[in-house]
Amino acid sequence: MLCTFKKLIYPKTITAAQSGDFTIAVYDLNEKVLDARNNQVHEAKVVGYYLPVVPNIRVDMQGEWQRNAKHGIQFAMSGYTEVVKPTRQGIEAYLSLGLVKGIGPKTAARIYDAFGPDTLRVLDKNPEELLTVKGISKAKLKRICDSYIESRGARDIVTLLTPFGVTPNRAVSIYKHFGAEATDIVRRHPYMLCEMTGIGFLTADNIATSMGLNPTSSERIAAGLLYTLQEAESKGGHLCLPKHRFIQGCAELLSTPEISGAMVAKEAHRLLLENKLELYGDQVFRSVTASAEKRLAMWVWEQLAFSSMPYKGNLEADINAEQKQMRVKLAPEQRQAIKTCLSSHISIITGGPGTGKTLIQRALLGIYAKQYPDATVVCCAPTGRAARRMAQTTGYHASTIHKALGLMAGDDGAYNEPEPLEADLVLVDEISMLDIYLARHLMNAVTRGSQIVLIGDADQLPSVGPGAVLSELIASGMIPVVKLDRVYRQDAGSRIAINAKLIRHNNVGLEYGEDFVLTESANLDNSADLLERFYLEEVARLGIDNVALLTPFRQKTATGVNAMNERLREKVNPPSPLKPEATLGRRMFRQGDKVMWTKNRDDINNGDIGYISGINHHEDSITVYVDFGDGRTAELDLTELSYLDLAYATTVHKSQGSEYSSVIVNLQTAHYVMLKRPL
Repeated sequence: MLCTFKKLIYPKTITAAQSGDFTIAVYDLNEKVLDARNNQVHEAKVVGYYLPVVPNIRVDMQGEWQRNAKHGIQFAMSGYTEVVKPTRQGIEAYLSLGLVKGIGPKTAARIYDAFGPDTLRVLDKNPEELLTVKGISKAKLKRICDSYIESRGARDIVTLLTPFGVTPNRAVSIYKHFGAEATDIVRRHPYMLCEMTGIGFLTADNIATSMGLNPTSSERIAAGLLYTLQEAESKGGHLCLPKHRFIQGCAELLSTPEISGAMVAKEAHRLLLENKLELYGDQVFRSVTASAEKRLAMWVWEQLAFSSMPYKGNLEADINAEQKQMRVKLAPEQRQAIKTCLSSHISIITGGPGTGKTLIQRALLGIYAKQYPDATVVCCAPTGRAARRMAQTTGYHASTIHKALGLMAGDDGAYNEPEPLEADLVLVDEISMLDIYLARHLMNAVTRGSQIVLIGDADQLPSVGPGAVLSELIASGMIPVVKLDRVYRQDAGSRIAINAKLIRHNNVGLEYGEDFVLTESANLDNSADLLERFYLEEVARLGIDNVALLTPFRQKTATGVNAMNERLREKVNPPSPLKPEATLGRRMFRQGDKVMWTKNRDDINNGDIGYISGINHHEDSITVYVDFGDGRTAELDLTELSYLDLAYATTVHKSQGSEYSSVIVNLQTAHYVMLKRPL
């Protein structure tokens, strides 16, 4: 139907609608249209994603009428095409739509002044002519061209995929990955989408079903086989599956009687020949996972092949001198840890909170620096918070492992090969957070013959990704290990220390008091109320930076991270005319918000926490400023908001490597999958 935007009902802002939020809007109809009751109507309420919400742009909209029990008759848009009036008003309005970065109302007017009715032809055929327009540089032209091409192609893929639960941002990533062929791939080969991070087999399968593709196709069976192993990795942390569980899991996933065991075996054999699967005895691996484990094992073997390193000085005397300088007295097991690390090419220090791991790092680095003043030392940890804490406690520069290795994820989620880590000594903290892939990248980047010290708590939560790297390295019995059992950081009578030890030893007879409190709730809603109350009380008492609210799941319940963040934000940082907001898709951020950055880049680490210090709405864009402390302020454009999360509450995994004066932990029966001792 031909129509023109009239007014927005939801969300509140045009920016949010243009960013991919679910949108409800009213349109004036420019032709005779009959609704679902066969009545002629002059305007229509339209729902969908990426609705065209700029006045004076006529669009030819595709979709269907629907009856909604609550909202009545509405038109569900599936796609649209601009019918741009070849007038100044029509062309300028189209260019100012917001989907073409670098063109706002003023630039659009100057472009029309230069080319008149030929403006769109110039954009399509000869965009270099825009360089004659005042204010358009070569850099800005590239931005305009890239955005113009992307907006036209990406809009089609967004419209196609959003009904299947694919977010607009993810759909744009698919367009960037596959380019102009993206729409054809979605329609004819949807299982290729499984190559992308965030698009699983189930989504691809729903798309294939809607496209009427054959449920017994070899593409579907192969995708199901690989997904079965991916699920074992992501949900169970397994690197492989026994053959019988692998076949059984795939059969349950495909759930198609017409698919015989012979058909599954044939596709599995093909994947083996194509090096996408590997078989070791009775165990089936994805090849990428098997390769990571083999390369990690080979690196460890090569490190162990070097003879133990004779320390140049007198270790006993040097330890005594260092502890005197530090004004501490190292316990016997702490002294042994330093001796082991300085006389081994690879070593592990493991112990719970407060057992002296940080003190050992300081002493070890001090002794090493005096003995080898010209040596290169690299300190790193899996997250930005852990790296900053490492730097603060040791006095040495520390970075995330990703930054140390120059690892960057592409649109498909895959990382580049790491840069060589040329160092004489490498200290890695919070090693329990490493999955098999990051561990492989790290170890293979370390120069052969260097010393590497791995530090962590084997009783902590294992990594989010597959592989219990620290536990397996210890269990191998091949690497020198020092285990720290005695707690020094907490007071002797600290119930936190006492209960941590009881939990590690499978004892549920915990001690309660002022420093360790258990509060029971009647249901999830009651739990959310209690969590909010406790959080606000502790923030008022200790300050927001000294309080953590931790919960196992990000979504799913009223007490999940996402729900609690929205709830706490409205109390801690309520809306105000003086606090501008920025919206990307379903994500809204407000000046003053506490946020976490979730991607590594040059000036910010994954896991860094900061506060939004300003939001500026410009003619053509939005800029968000985030103060991460230590003099680091990041300037983000609207698209980079996808790498920000609210951080009033966070997951237990994300908090590892941090310290707080007060920690509020949410444990519910609904979290049964996660309710294990390490949590």
